[in-house]
Amino acid sequence: MARIKHIALHTEDPAKTAAFYKEVFGLQELNRKPEDTGADGVWLSDGYIYFAILKFGGDQAPNLGDGPTAVAGVHHIGFYVDDLDEACATIEAANSTECPGSSDANRKYMGPDGLMIDMRVRGW
Repeated sequence: MARIKHIALHTEDPAKTAAFYKEVFGLQELNRKPEDTGADGVWLSDGYIYFAILKFGGDQAPNLGDGPTAVAGVHHIGFYVDDLDEACATIEAANSTECPGSSDANRKYMGPDGLMIDMRVRGW
């Protein structure tokens, strides 16, 4: 059976997007290129898989053309959280808004770059 190694997201501002995920979810930074700015990419981890946040159109996330692959990407990311109320307060403090389809048990917010973030306490 295969295992997920990483998820890659392309964005216009990798350092800004990475800062959001570090602040809201406590992800740890593994690497950034260039080291001083992270303008080309920032790699984060939750301790199990890594999350690559890459500059759209850069060497690591080239624009693949004008067809569907140019806009196709990750639809949403799901996070297990220890305390849902606390996680909602933290993400709202980071200026994220709740999305349609959110429920008491499964909260959905709009993150940076329009990526939906799905949060719930363990038990999917």
